[in-house]
Amino acid sequence: MYAVPHRKAPHTQRGQALAVLLVLLAALLSALWWTVDVGAAVSEKQRLANAADAAALSGAVWQARALNFDAYTSRAMIANEVAIAQSVSLRSWSAYMARLLPAAALVTSWVPYLNSAMMTLQRVWTVLDAGLQPSLAIFESYSTALTYTLAGAQRMMHTGTALVVPAVVRETITEIDPRYELSKAGELAISSWVADWSTFSSFYGGAFRWRQRDLVYRSMDGFSSDRRFTLNALPGTQIARLEKRGGTELLDFETWRGLDALSVHQPRYLFFGSVRERTPVAWASAEAGRPQLLRGQHGGAYTTNPRASRLAERVIRRMPSYLGLPSMWDLSTRQRETFDPPRVIVRLRLPQDLRRGTADAFGITEITDLSGRAVQLGQETRDWYAESVATTPFERRDERADGARELPSLFSPYWRARLTSLRTQEQLALALADGTPSGLAAVPR
Repeated sequence: MYAVPHRKAPHTQRGQALAVLLVLLAALLSALWWTVDVGAAVSEKQRLANAADAAALSGAVWQARALNFDAYTSRAMIANEVAIAQSVSLRSWSAYMARLLPAAALVTSWVPYLNSAMMTLQRVWTVLDAGLQPSLAIFESYSTALTYTLAGAQRMMHTGTALVVPAVVRETITEIDPRYELSKAGELAISSWVADWSTFSSFYGGAFRWRQRDLVYRSMDGFSSDRRFTLNALPGTQIARLEKRGGTELLDFETWRGLDALSVHQPRYLFFGSVRERTPVAWASAEAGRPQLLRGQHGGAYTTNPRASRLAERVIRRMPSYLGLPSMWDLSTRQRETFDPPRVIVRLRLPQDLRRGTADAFGITEITDLSGRAVQLGQETRDWYAESVATTPFERRDERADGARELPSLFSPYWRARLTSLRTQEQLALALADGTPSGLAAVPR
């Protein structure tokens, strides 16, 4: 028999699974790496966009506060002017009553009980007028001083806003993340906002104060603006009638003058003819401000009771401490025609070398592939940008009681800060200013 030769078992090839596993592990790690890196990039871009929104809204909030401050102070100044007009009216009317009561006492001197009451009223009013005149004069002095204090505060606030809003925008950006900065286009947008702010409103002073005076007149009560009545001595006849005329007006924006005049009117020939002023009965006048040669209408006093009005001028009670109608801010003529509040546009830039991604989180900037070649991680070569815009529309919280539509002005505090959308031309201008090719300027970055 032949012996069968013994065959050796083939050698088992070990380590092949490990090599495949390493390849798969590298692929999985690479996928995980890029997934985390993309998530970090999305988070970074969202944070950059949120910072732009916050900066734009912060600037608009300050702008709204400045506009509302203008409105509140303007309202306060108008209210003070109305109060001064009422005070001058009361001084004139009180002096008029002090002169009228003695004349009335002569008429009632033949009526025992009525004469006694009239004499008592005359004495009481004399004492009242003696205390009322200096008290109201002091009130007018403090009111005009307060008005000009408010005017100074308004001017400081309004002009200072041109410096504060850019500072607020930059401070907000720095507080959120010091790595963010305004791009070149962002700096130009802030400069453009300053120019828009300077033309959005106008400082109405000098002869243009007719706007403020008109608003004051429309805010005055009937007692201040027109104090008149007509009383026939014998109803149904024209034998004699009393004509009272009076009113308070602002002369040349610098002087409040109140005038009251009462006269007896009779027909020219006793029973027929034109009825005209015959006998002045009582008159008085009061003034706050520097002396004026101008005359007002004063409720028709100079046309109806000319003699009594001239007598009132001679006994005028002056209070020279009034400083005149102050100048105020309001929307410019262009803005009243085409309303477009200044838009706070913010365009932020995050330099590519300051971005944070997966490489920064793990401290690895490159890996070596299977061929031994070094691969850079997360090295995108362009900067990131984000833009936002906010503005301040004029919005009432509720409708007016009369149903009318209120136009924007710096006399009503209804300014609100709102984020809004970028206009196409603004987006193109920002991108081009930052060096984006014209063909890609409209593409979000």
